[in-house]
Amino acid sequence: KGLRISELMASNTETLEDSFGNTADWIELHNTTDQPIDMTGMYLSDSKKDLERYQFPDGLILEPDAYLLIFCPGLKKNVDDELHTPFKLSASGETVYLMQDGLAVDIVTFPKQVSDISYALCEDGTYAFTIDPTPGEANVITPVEE
Repeated sequence: KGLRISELMASNTETLEDSFGNTADWIELHNTTDQPIDMTGMYLSDSKKDLERYQFPDGLILEPDAYLLIFCPGLKKNVDDELHTPFKLSASGETVYLMQDGLAVDIVTFPKQVSDISYALCEDGTYAFTIDPTPGEANVITPVEE
């Protein structure tokens, strides 16, 4: 499909810290193509009413088969190469939109989250909870025991 929302965590309590030392929610994108993708003009949002809540920096290139991690702390404060959105993810579940030119690049609706369990894209194109989050790397799906 090209650029995918490949993993997210809406209840990060100890899995990953940003450069401020905060354990913010996060979203991971994966360029599944063999071509670089220019993120200029692309947006990330958790609101259908405002699909342009976070704009990626102009000139940001995601290399082939590369991953991009975006923290969602609720304040937009990009630091060096670290991206931060002005919205948080809802642990009770919601939809995340990756948009370009008013068109959906990818949309993921996730259910209620459990702390430090990520919601990740599987090889078959479905999503599953995994107890082995892999922010910035290929997903490892280790199912959550019921």
